[in-house]
Amino acid sequence: MKPIVFLSNFHPLLTRNILNSGVLESLSSESSRVIIFVFKKHENHFKKIYQNNNIIVEGIDIDYFIKGPKNRLFSRISDWLLDTNVRKFRKLENLERTGNRARYYFSRIFTWFFGKIRPFKKLVRFLDYHLNNPKLLEPYFKKYNPDIVFATDLFAEYDVLFLKNSRSFGVKNAAMVRSWDNTSSVGYARFAPDKLIVHNEIGKEEMSRYHDISGKIIQACGIPQFEQYLKMKPSSREEFYNRIGADINKRLVLFAPAGKFFIDTDWQTCQILKDLYYENKIPQDIQFLIRLHPFNAVDLSQVEPDSNFIVDITGPAKSEAGVATKVVGELDDSFYQHIFDSLYYSSLIINAISSIIVDAAALDKPLITVNFNGWEKNVPTLKSLKRWRLEENQISWMRIGMTPLVNNKEELALWINNYLKDPTLHQDKRKNFKDIYCGKFDGKSAERIASFVLS
Repeated sequence: MKPIVFLSNFHPLLTRNILNSGVLESLSSESSRVIIFVFKKHENHFKKIYQNNNIIVEGIDIDYFIKGPKNRLFSRISDWLLDTNVRKFRKLENLERTGNRARYYFSRIFTWFFGKIRPFKKLVRFLDYHLNNPKLLEPYFKKYNPDIVFATDLFAEYDVLFLKNSRSFGVKNAAMVRSWDNTSSVGYARFAPDKLIVHNEIGKEEMSRYHDISGKIIQACGIPQFEQYLKMKPSSREEFYNRIGADINKRLVLFAPAGKFFIDTDWQTCQILKDLYYENKIPQDIQFLIRLHPFNAVDLSQVEPDSNFIVDITGPAKSEAGVATKVVGELDDSFYQHIFDSLYYSSLIINAISSIIVDAAALDKPLITVNFNGWEKNVPTLKSLKRWRLEENQISWMRIGMTPLVNNKEELALWINNYLKDPTLHQDKRKNFKDIYCGKFDGKSAERIASFVLS
């Protein structure tokens, strides 16, 4: 008999990563039913798109548990048990925001001592499961009698409860690490699943090193959402240029700002790019496409509007007075087609801090990484771009050397000119990055994920 699969989908990017990447299609073709769990407020949206004879959508709301004191306690302990540079910086940010020195030093001491004791960390995981595991999902387990639970975001609160409940009801489970940087950034994994899916061998090693999960249960399957680029076809150049209001006689240079979560100086980088252009220090047959982040607010209100600098607010993002605010709603197919078109037609990509580095490697696009805060001097570490280069996930990919880190206006101009003159520069390093981070990149990662979950 074909199995019944529970599948979680509680982050907008998972819609792309799982539902629209071929994973859902592969799972549903091999299962009698796939039950997709989403936030209650999004239930009707997903039902209209995905529900059919063997795919069912269930909307749930368990925020009251997620926000409960017991769950918040274990969530905080999880944060403190991960001893990485990422978490150290987050503690410093909390100190700066709250001024609570006692909490800061307690958390640092806690991490320094207990973060090194593997039996203690496993004990916390054991207690989290036994003391913080209400059977809130029991009605669904009784209703559908699933054979396997597939939690698509191991570090998310909703998914953790799904995994706990699956074990309580004797149902096998598999989990996935949603993003390539989660392994070192979002706390100690609160649950060790029966099977774990990661993107690449780096993720596999880090899940073992940081989270005490045996490599025997971990499978590196690739990144299905990026393999979709192998199947996608761009809109016509004329249609895309008309859509964004660009001059079809000029090349595009795409700049991806970091967003206010990271820095406050994206607008200065934009102004520097404008200055370089009007000072005639970079080619004049280019125009800049400023692609705003779909989730992090980006404030470009201080940048003067200019036909040669196109601010691109895509999908359901909202904009007020030059500020792109957080996305409201789900990201649809038109959003991803637009993103693909913008990457496909760009001759060069300029990055601040974004997973666009993976897009660039997947599509073999030259990439420059900005490593300075506009014209600001003596920027505090917590407010600087250089701070983010000290985090484990950044250090890992920077070693490959696929992109220069530019530290001032002059270096930025140098590399814009170099790449626009010869886009094959660092092509071998981009391929090396793709091989390391995207795995085989053969269009079959979705099938590998489904097969591993169901095997």
